[in-house]
Amino acid sequence: MMRLLNWVSMFLLSALVAHLAHVLFSPRQAANAMMHQMQQRMGANSFAVLSGAALRRVVRHPLADAAYGACLVDVSGQPVHLRGPNLRTLWALTVYSPRGDVIYAVTDRHVPAGPLDVRFEYRQLDRGNGEIALPKLRGKTMVVPLDVKQALVLLEAWPWHPGQVPLLQARMKRLTCTTSSPDTRSTASLMKERRQTGASGKQAPNAPAHKATP
Repeated sequence: MMRLLNWVSMFLLSALVAHLAHVLFSPRQAANAMMHQMQQRMGANSFAVLSGAALRRVVRHPLADAAYGACLVDVSGQPVHLRGPNLRTLWALTVYSPRGDVIYAVTDRHVPAGPLDVRFEYRQLDRGNGEIALPKLRGKTMVVPLDVKQALVLLEAWPWHPGQVPLLQARMKRLTCTTSSPDTRSTASLMKERRQTGASGKQAPNAPAHKATP
């Protein structure tokens, strides 16, 4: 009887460990797998409107009355710009790290009206000392600093009427995600901006601490 109880205990312990491993590590595995698939299918720094099976591989439960697009942003060499026409509707950009964390969420309310221009650039942060950096408008360009070399950028847009989803998808197909020239500002001005925007130990309001799987 004791031997049977030992086997049962080992089985339950193994099941618990497997469950915890799935809960704790599946977001990172899912994000890595998703980014690898996008690298193989689209390449980095290439925006694509998602639908059908391609959409379900990225968004687990997509809304029928929304339009989706994605870009695997690689800022290891140069900054990357997401540019295109004014979507003229409500939209949100969610930036995911390879770990599955939500880094930032930028919405249409954060940028001025007009053509869309979002710049992603690499910025190494000293998180051990509480350094953070938040998205910031530079003229009409929303600058999004990343402390990872690659990130998954998911665009979700909601038309004013459900029947306008195809029209919105056609508008989103005009978006481009391409590398741009490096920032030509002086080192002094860059350091000054970093001190002004990244010298706080508080959690960014639009950067949830929990992990999320797109």
